Amino acid sequence: MADTSQQKKILGNTAYTIGAGLLMNGVLQLAIYPLLHRRLGSDSLGGLLFLMGIATILGPSVGQALNNSRLVVRRDYPVTNGDYDWLLLIFGGIGTAIGLFIGRDSLTSFPFALVLIVLFMLTVFRYYGDVEYRLNLNYRRYFVYYAVLTIGYVAGYGLFLFTGFWPLIFLTGETICLVYLAMTGQLFKSFFRRSEYFAPTFRRGGILVLSYTITNLTLNLDRILLPFLIGNTALTQYYTASLLGKTLVLFMAPINTIIISYLTKTQKRLDRAGFLKFVGIGAAVAGIFFLAVQIAAPIFLKLFYGKEMLDAVREVLPIVNASQILGLFSAYLFILVLTFTAEKWQMVLQVAHLAVILALVFLMTGGTLWGFSLSVLIANAIRVAAVFVFGLAGAGRHIKEEFCKQ
Repeated sequence: MADTSQQKKILGNTAYTIGAGLLMNGVLQLAIYPLLHRRLGSDSLGGLLFLMGIATILGPSVGQALNNSRLVVRRDYPVTNGDYDWLLLIFGGIGTAIGLFIGRDSLTSFPFALVLIVLFMLTVFRYYGDVEYRLNLNYRRYFVYYAVLTIGYVAGYGLFLFTGFWPLIFLTGETICLVYLAMTGQLFKSFFRRSEYFAPTFRRGGILVLSYTITNLTLNLDRILLPFLIGNTALTQYYTASLLGKTLVLFMAPINTIIISYLTKTQKRLDRAGFLKFVGIGAAVAGIFFLAVQIAAPIFLKLFYGKEMLDAVREVLPIVNASQILGLFSAYLFILVLTFTAEKWQMVLQVAHLAVILALVFLMTGGTLWGFSLSVLIANAIRVAAVFVFGLAGAGRHIKEEFCKQ
């Protein structure tokens, strides 16, 4: 009975987690961004997506990394709110400065730059903020937290209609969300009070921030590079073409969490046969996802972004969809491999993948969206192959070690 109750609780928490992501991203992708596209056009929306792409990299890379760091480090040290509040200010400040430098050509005025500084830092704190409810396993409040954020985005869009100033959409959402956190939690109490364990917390948190930065930079490379390589319109086209594929991440992240929880429940590690079985299941699911996205993407684009957008991306749509699915599949393989290899290999493979994708993008783009899309597809295919071979070798080595022990 206890196991059944625990399983129901895990399923309920997973549902709240997926629901929170779907609600927030559903409103952004199905309502706010399509409406902004109609009002601003592809070129201006591309400029918006470029700056928000910086926030999309910075927020999770610092906020979510420190969020997960706190969950882990609390087992070893009695850390305080202030330890992590200082880390948010330090790493968030460094990231914001780098983000402003990258987006310097898009900063139309000094007041606009100040607004972006506030927006970037609020995004960092918001990504960190949901750890309040994860620490206490209160996933119902976690869902409400993101529901409040979503309501804030909608209210912010109303302000945009009156002012024409698009940052208000996101500033309103992040601010209302953090106000809700301040009212319902204790996370930012004793804000500046550090503990004696700040140094190891800084070191461990910093390593995780670096790892998350590499991952999120790779995932959002299109939003950083396309404006420079081709232009803002190309960014809007690639972003809309990849939307459905990227949305699947909302489902895969909780599923990956369940998989790693199951595989690490016992001391027995995954052998080669087990690894191949999981790879086969993942490949079959990836194939189904690809077919589903291929059918749904044209309908989605025509309905929400118009026939003109669909015609503009029709040629690259299969390539972009395949690239997104391969990216998801490689993330799934990473989870499997990490159950029987050291964590450092994740960083090594991520850095290698980033180097490969950068090299291919600069060599193959040639000023065309087709070239950029194909380069990302090839890089993701190489990543899948590399993780598979690495996993197969690792599982095989595990079998050999056990045989020798006998």
